[in-house]
Amino acid sequence: MKSILTSLCLAGFLFAAGPASSAHADEAKAEASSPKVFGSAQKVGTPATCPVTGEQFTIAKDTLHVEYKGKHVYFCCPGCKKSFDKNPDKYTK
Repeated sequence: MKSILTSLCLAGFLFAAGPASSAHADEAKAEASSPKVFGSAQKVGTPATCPVTGEQFTIAKDTLHVEYKGKHVYFCCPGCKKSFDKNPDKYTK
């Protein structure tokens, strides 16, 4: 009887863990599809990923932006731009 209960508990745990793994895969795909660095200036409404935090956001009229070595970089907040300014090469590779 113990082995049956143990098997059922293990099966339930594995089943519950399955969707979480899938959710992480979906997040990774979404992050890969939203660039951190662009080759040209972007329009309002373009999806982007902050190079500092990895946070995804949509470029708005007032989104902070910098052009560095011909690359256009957008930030989710002023603190991220400050971090970028300290070591831009770290975030544009």
